[in-house]
Amino acid sequence: MPTCLVYSLRPSFLPSVSYRYRDVLSFPKTVAVHLSRGRITPWAALSTATPAAVKPDDGSVAYQHTLTVLHKTRSLLPRIFPSGQQSVPGIESLEFWHELLASAYNDLSPTRANVIRIAVYGCDDFSGAQELVTALLEEPFASESQKESVRTRWKSMPDDRGSMIIQDAPSPASGSLSIHSSWLQRFGVPIQVLELRPPTHDPWSFGDLSTSKALLAADVPIVVCNPTSTPLPSLLSSPSSSPLNHPNAILVVTSPIPSVALSRHVQSLRSYGAPTLFIDAARALTALRVISVEPSSPVAVQKYQNEFEGSNLSSLTETIASVIASKSAASNVVAAIHAQTARALIQDSLSACHSTLERAVRGVDEISERVSTLEDRVEEARARVGLEVFGAPGGKNGEEDEIQRAVNVAKRDVERVMNDLTWWRLLWRVDDVREIVGGAIDRAWCKDLEMKLTFHAGRLAALQQSLTTSSMALLASLPSPSPFCSPVLQNTLSQLVSAPAYPLDAAAFTAPLHSRRHQLRFPTARLHSAAQQTVLGMVGSTFAGLGVAWAGWAGQLGLFDMGMQMETAIAVGMLGAVAGVRWAAGRFEKAKKRWWQDWDRVGEGLARDLKTTLSRTMDDRVLIVSKTACSGLEQLAAERRDKIDELKYEVTVLEEELQRSN
Repeated sequence: MPTCLVYSLRPSFLPSVSYRYRDVLSFPKTVAVHLSRGRITPWAALSTATPAAVKPDDGSVAYQHTLTVLHKTRSLLPRIFPSGQQSVPGIESLEFWHELLASAYNDLSPTRANVIRIAVYGCDDFSGAQELVTALLEEPFASESQKESVRTRWKSMPDDRGSMIIQDAPSPASGSLSIHSSWLQRFGVPIQVLELRPPTHDPWSFGDLSTSKALLAADVPIVVCNPTSTPLPSLLSSPSSSPLNHPNAILVVTSPIPSVALSRHVQSLRSYGAPTLFIDAARALTALRVISVEPSSPVAVQKYQNEFEGSNLSSLTETIASVIASKSAASNVVAAIHAQTARALIQDSLSACHSTLERAVRGVDEISERVSTLEDRVEEARARVGLEVFGAPGGKNGEEDEIQRAVNVAKRDVERVMNDLTWWRLLWRVDDVREIVGGAIDRAWCKDLEMKLTFHAGRLAALQQSLTTSSMALLASLPSPSPFCSPVLQNTLSQLVSAPAYPLDAAAFTAPLHSRRHQLRFPTARLHSAAQQTVLGMVGSTFAGLGVAWAGWAGQLGLFDMGMQMETAIAVGMLGAVAGVRWAAGRFEKAKKRWWQDWDRVGEGLARDLKTTLSRTMDDRVLIVSKTACSGLEQLAAERRDKIDELKYEVTVLEEELQRSN
């Protein structure tokens, strides 16, 4: 069985020595006797002197490369994280990472104190983090006052203080504890332990911002978790900028040494490379109490060894020693570890940049989805309105649409009046043709269609108000910190709403009806002129025929020589009169046909005008605000997406440079 006094405290970089229980007999007798008598502590037996610390050579390629990447990262952060009034508190804020990276830069400066920072954080009050620190610092053969100062170190601290600095050298700073501990001196480099209070809520959030800063800036962050009070899956699924992602991070699970199956299960839950140690700090404290009460009793020594070894506390010391030993080839171990911590902080900040950019991408996608929803409403309204107002193009199941039906109904009503305008009735109604036809047009011209258009104008006004309200609500949901808040776009929409042409009334749809009806005045005037010419032609032909007949009768009487018999002259006169009347009547019928052709052309033009007016009204009035809002937000989203892609590329480049500096 290995002895805790030697085996548990042997750093991994010392020469490999088998400290089995049988090797106690070969241990120097003087040391063994003093151990039994309490004159020499187990930590002092293996303590080493602290060497002088020297900063790394500034000409080192890796060191200079780390500084370069650090400067580039600090220059990139303001372009990704919001600042000023737009800054948001939390781990993804500009101030948070600027402070951490500034601290990392100071650690790399030659004037910075050479000390390795070990941060111990307990996930909750039941994690056993304080017991773990006590077991590490307390020495079984120390004076009672020193033991008491270690055990009651938090009682002298204010309740609002969240951390305590423990170090071997005296410090005038408040919130620090100076204690002579062989454990602090045994690693060959200056050690500073930062003990953090457990959080009051969200144990897997690593406390408040100050706690997160302390853990991320630590050279060796130690997270202590009690799986009975803090679920391991919640802790191990922490964000990318987690202290557990530090290359020197250590996860301590407060429990006895688990089975192989449990260890594999915990390893399967991990998304990082930090080692997981199962330590029973309470058992280590029990061992210390036992040896303190009876330091000369072999039974007590044996129980101390058994309990201390069973607590597995030595694995934590060995892991920390291995971290220090991994940098033993450097000219300055502390500076090399500080550079490693600086690279870890850079990687954490870049990971936070990735998280912020991914959240920004989700924000762009959300805006694009909301804009797409509004555009779907616009396109649906555009496609639905035409069918609702005019019906299906060309009619459904062979039926006429609303415009064709209205024109045909008006044509039938006017046709009855036109049929009454026969050639024989023109003699006493010739001067009233314009009024008769014009009045028939006024009475029959698409009255039902005009009423329907007035009704649909009200519906479109309600649709316009609904879409405008939705567009304004969409912009109002993007307050000032949002990159999609555009005062220019809001001002443009306000100008559109306040424009004189924006309000929708019935005249917007009925104007083509009146204009096309007004176009029928010219064909009607031409028909009136043709009627007058027809009457003149009939009267002239009749009088000419009567004149020929009279001339034949006068020749019969011998008044003058006609050159034809009376019967022939009368026949010629009557034939001329009938031919003239027939010619005049035919001319009037042709005039009416031309008038109906003009009617058909006006009806076709009315259909085009109404559909064009509806389309223009939808685009220029009903949908103008929504279309402008969607177009503006789509442009902002495209610009935002391009900027995010550019920043992602820069972050990726910095990550590649950081990998080359390792």
